[in-house]
Amino acid sequence: MQLAKNTEIELKLVIDKDNLKSLLKLDCVAKAVREGSCQKRKLVSSYYDTEDLAFKRNGIAYRVRSKGDGSYEATVKTSVTNAAGLSERMELNLPLQSARPKLEGFAELGLGYELSELAPNGISKLFTVNVQRTTYILDLEGAVAELAIDHGKITAAKDSTDPIDEVEIELLEGDKAALLDLAASIATEIPVFVEKRSKFVRGLALRGITADEAILKDKLGNGLVKNEVLAAVAAHGEQLLALQQELQQNISEKLLKNLKRELLIMRSLAAMAEAGACERLEHMLELVENVRALLALQVLWQRIMTKANLERSSLQKKLAANTKEYLTQLQKAAAGGQFTAVVFALTSLVYKAKLEEEAVDARVKATVKAWQQELAEGKLTAGENICALARCCNVKAVLKASEAVKKQRRQLNKQAVLAAWQEQLQGICDASTSKLVYREAGMLVGYLLAKN
Repeated sequence: MQLAKNTEIELKLVIDKDNLKSLLKLDCVAKAVREGSCQKRKLVSSYYDTEDLAFKRNGIAYRVRSKGDGSYEATVKTSVTNAAGLSERMELNLPLQSARPKLEGFAELGLGYELSELAPNGISKLFTVNVQRTTYILDLEGAVAELAIDHGKITAAKDSTDPIDEVEIELLEGDKAALLDLAASIATEIPVFVEKRSKFVRGLALRGITADEAILKDKLGNGLVKNEVLAAVAAHGEQLLALQQELQQNISEKLLKNLKRELLIMRSLAAMAEAGACERLEHMLELVENVRALLALQVLWQRIMTKANLERSSLQKKLAANTKEYLTQLQKAAAGGQFTAVVFALTSLVYKAKLEEEAVDARVKATVKAWQQELAEGKLTAGENICALARCCNVKAVLKASEAVKKQRRQLNKQAVLAAWQEQLQGICDASTSKLVYREAGMLVGYLLAKN
């Protein structure tokens, strides 16, 4: 599949210097690198605009670049989409004889008008980007991409700089899913985080200028299925990545609740698109649920201890130790960028899904009907999917189905929570030889059964 003319599709990733050394050694990268394709260049790019930022107001970034081989190029970029690190935009390139900016020639390239029309009083330099770039051509399954590793800085003034250490993977030809699959594979092996901001946006920030960012559509409407689902996955993927960042700093019940909500929404969107299961997502859900179950058990057991006047408890120590272990695993997953891998993997699954070109409304009705049948058979996952989909859907059918299923789901959910708590307590007993732990666990199980 050939890319549309003048369209740039790329992923911007942040990988620390230590892990960059491992990047090229990963099987998914090493096997794809085209022999003899490595190039090293020093790129110097200067970004320009008018005094009143007319280019920016019209959604344009304009730069002049010294390409490191004696040639120069002027480039116009217009933002199309930017979600979870994957940007897609129009890029128009005009060869130059020198580093002197040129505002004529972009109309016939596809811009539709000349930059000079926006800049009757001329332009001035905003900032400069200097990077040492190392590039490799990657031959992927169904696509060709360029991997670029950039080290350098953005300079807006003498004391106003921002370091650059990032990886860009640009799709040269083929399928976007191949790019996402590669990113998901990389994120599984080494910590990877998403850099949503372009160098242009970061440079503006150094000048104290706020970039205008499009708000992603996070709810399904009544458009075409694939586009609607992809947009919702991108929006909720960004929320998941924000929670990943927060998770590295602290843990709270609210954070865990939001994390579960976003993971369930992502799962329901993938299921609606018949995109298949994502093992990484299910693993993260399991970790979150384990932490929530153990935290709840600690609170409950503390109440029982208070009522029974127990000052010390062997079970309390075991619950605290297990909670700490799962919290460590969850924060380690966040620090390792594992939620990034989930977002890329799910986006790729949905992108590759063979959806008919039908309205979302029709697709939702058919999917919810199937889930309702599964729920009638006692499958809690179907109920979770219905309620999760209702949080990101404007289709009346799914909102109505969600209301109808809540009472039944509450009962199923109570059973599932009780089963999860009992499973945690059984695990503690299996790993212990203490009769006191067995006795206290029995007290807690008995309390739970009596309450439910």
